Amino acid sequence: MADQPQPQVSEASQAADEAPPMPATVEQCHVVIGQLTDELKAMRLAIEALTERVSLNSRNSSKPPSSDGPGRGGRSARSSGTGRKRGAQKGHTGSFRALLPESQVDRVQDCKPPERCACGCTVEVTGQPRRHQVFDLPPMIKPVVSEYRLYTGVCRGCRRAHAAQLPASVPSGQIGPRALGLVGMLGTRFQMPQMKIRDLMAQLLGIDFSVGAISQAQGKLAQALDAPVHAAMAEARKAGAVHVDETPYPGESSKGNWAWSVVLPQAALYTVLPSRARYVFTSLLGDRPAGVVITDRYSAYAHLPSERRQVCWAHLLRDFRRIAERSGAAGEVGRRLLGLGYVMFRRRHRLSEADAPSCRTDLAGVRVRVRQALERGAALLGCPRTATTCANLLKIEPALWTFTTHAEVPPTNNSAEQALRPVVLKRKISGPTRSRRGANFIARGFSVAETCRRQGRDLLDYLQRSVCAWIDKTEPPQLLKPVLV
Repeated sequence: MADQPQPQVSEASQAADEAPPMPATVEQCHVVIGQLTDELKAMRLAIEALTERVSLNSRNSSKPPSSDGPGRGGRSARSSGTGRKRGAQKGHTGSFRALLPESQVDRVQDCKPPERCACGCTVEVTGQPRRHQVFDLPPMIKPVVSEYRLYTGVCRGCRRAHAAQLPASVPSGQIGPRALGLVGMLGTRFQMPQMKIRDLMAQLLGIDFSVGAISQAQGKLAQALDAPVHAAMAEARKAGAVHVDETPYPGESSKGNWAWSVVLPQAALYTVLPSRARYVFTSLLGDRPAGVVITDRYSAYAHLPSERRQVCWAHLLRDFRRIAERSGAAGEVGRRLLGLGYVMFRRRHRLSEADAPSCRTDLAGVRVRVRQALERGAALLGCPRTATTCANLLKIEPALWTFTTHAEVPPTNNSAEQALRPVVLKRKISGPTRSRRGANFIARGFSVAETCRRQGRDLLDYLQRSVCAWIDKTEPPQLLKPVLV
């Protein structure tokens, strides 16, 4: 049987079938109009939220500057404000490398002018030579290979067996303490993945090991650095001010890990754990830290008392900028808060960092105006997002001004964010860790690398001494000086 032609249905008739029945009375019209008004308001709020999400960048959110993409006017594209070109200016004297003394030079070669001039006369050498030094590398840096022959023996009297032991600071594996330290330094300070560490050591040093051996070497380093890093974390709990922040770090679990940083002026300590919860923070610094903790507004720090917490104003300025970019009354509140934030920074910059009472007095008026603006924002009915943000800030308002009563406390958590940057770069270069051993190496290795950098210490020397102490089961070198309490 042939297919029968289907009747054509117009779009107008389809819309008429799907449309709700028309209201019959004026009262029903008012009800429908009210429902449509509510739907329109909800859609408008949803569109504004989506539009705001698309426009998020490093200036109005916690996104890193690298996520802004090209054409966003990064730091390198900003004008200096002076009209001068970048780089050294005209008349700059410059700086030059000082020559090494002759006692430190490996080879000296005298280069003299030709014996005869083009006119046929002899050339006489006059004056002192101009010294020119060239630094180069040997064709191959040969490793020092030591062989230890371990003998066994039997007592002539009781026939008891005896075996020789390795000398002090000699590992049971084939990678020595200094080579282990180099593996750690390449993986942390130079952020190299394991395959590149293997290739570099094989090509330049003649030490050819597998990627698995490099991974095991990093695991040994993590064990060697366990004691000094834990001792440094115990000292950090006694500090008067400490910065804390966290960032995602993919790991062996499906949910991934979080890298936490605890930062002091002379130390940056890390840990990588599969959670961002409050218990991780308390495991690091305790439930009631001795000093002031500088953090962002993340809820894991909400249990801290206001007098022991400083909320980061750099994060607040981004929140205020995001509110200022909204329309209507919410935008007015955001611009007011953003301007007050800039006023706070300018006034604090004029004061001495050690003059906390003057800082508290000079910023009292700014604090009152900030609170008034937050109260106005919390009362907004047309923008629930602004009202929620302002209400949450009012709950922790005293923690916004802890820096005015503690001279050693800065108003921002920039130190923690900057300390996390090397770990973030390592994450982008090497990817996720695949074991707990790898996470421990990241945490303890970067703790030692960043702390040694801040203290001006030789990282390779510290790693070597830590490995030797771990092999010999002796006291490891201190990473952080004890805090006097």
